Amino acid sequence: MTRLVGKVAAVTGASSGIGAAISRALAREGAAVVALARRFAFPAMTERPVAGQIVQIQLDVTDEAAVRARFGDLAAVGALDVLVCSAGVGHFAPVHTAATADVREMLDVHVLGTFLCAREALRLMQPRRSGHIVAIGSHVAGRAFPDCAGYTAAKAGQLGLMRVIAEEARPYDIRVTTVMPGATDTPIWDDRPGFDRRKMMQPDDVAGFVVAIVARPSIAVEEVVITPPAGAL
Repeated sequence: MTRLVGKVAAVTGASSGIGAAISRALAREGAAVVALARRFAFPAMTERPVAGQIVQIQLDVTDEAAVRARFGDLAAVGALDVLVCSAGVGHFAPVHTAATADVREMLDVHVLGTFLCAREALRLMQPRRSGHIVAIGSHVAGRAFPDCAGYTAAKAGQLGLMRVIAEEARPYDIRVTTVMPGATDTPIWDDRPGFDRRKMMQPDDVAGFVVAIVARPSIAVEEVVITPPAGAL
């Protein structure tokens, strides 16, 4: 399918899990995709990606100077139509044993990282009065689970941030969506035994849902929770 031919999309957290799946799904629909992640080797983009291509560029979303530089590259090579903020990190422990550094890292990645990338995307999209910003949140933003205080705080903060961005972007005809998946079989579960990953959604399931929203410019989906058929696992 080619519903996104002519569009340029940037995806953070694109080296694995949901971010990697979204990058592939956008490219299959014809978008030119700039995949951003700390693990990638190339520090800068020198040419505009072509339709259906994924270009992998290094980015730490908590590094303000680096974020500005990467979005400056996008401005130099062409317009930005879609931003998907999928960079994430998870540390899980009861509150009484949770490490301050772990909580700070989650807040930095999910809240500050989303803020920095969305801010730069808005600066590119507002003059064109067009664009779509998507954040991959979590259903924990609206539901409490043990051992999940820091992650929940980060995702709830991200959701609040995206709600404000949606209000500020609406006058410019920019769509803003927070997708809040339930349990999805990604590396975040590798150190958490005791969960049946066979019952979880797959990253491609979430990616297909995201692309279905992005590819329908006549509707705005601002917040949506998606879960496996079994619900919370």
